[in-house]
Amino acid sequence: MAEFDLSDPEIYQQVRADYELVRETIIRDGFSALSGSMGVLIQPRTKGPGHGSVSRAFYARAPFVARILGDGYHIPLPVVTK
Repeated sequence: MAEFDLSDPEIYQQVRADYELVRETIIRDGFSALSGSMGVLIQPRTKGPGHGSVSRAFYARAPFVARILGDGYHIPLPVVTK
């Protein structure tokens, strides 16, 4: 199991910058201006079924997840049996 925390100043600062980008966008342009293309490590994305969802959640981008999980992390693909 990999250990992870935000004690690395570079990672902490980027997570904070991603959060501040989202916060400032909401203050300046409104909630509808949020986009999944925002953020380097963390991104705001729609939450819920279908297109047109108005709720948002924060998601870790794939490279950040890989770093959290650590080197050599592997998720086996599901096997479909008939």
